[in-house]
Amino acid sequence: MKWVYMKGISIEAQYLYRKALDLSKLERYEEALKYFRQAVVIAPRYSKAFYEMANCQAYLGKYEDAIRLYNRAIDIDPALAEAQIQRDVVIVIRERNINPQQFMETSSLIFS
Repeated sequence: MKWVYMKGISIEAQYLYRKALDLSKLERYEEALKYFRQAVVIAPRYSKAFYEMANCQAYLGKYEDAIRLYNRAIDIDPALAEAQIQRDVVIVIRERNINPQQFMETSSLIFS
């Protein structure tokens, strides 16, 4: 993935975000969450980090936490359409009692 500097987000927060994203892609969600959390401590308006944290929580089956984090990402950046879509998907999955593995399969279909 190509490195792109995000205006207004410190380089340290971006580094932590990239590290967390790499771990997330390896399905190491708990570990990824630690780095995403560090990124948002440094840059509390980092909507993409909140969005990716929400994805990790959803993959872990922690749907309430995921919805809360998607909402936080949307509050920061209302134009973050993928957060709105993913939040709505998680709400449906939670209501239908779908397990995290099924969520991952559904999610990968939406954002492939």
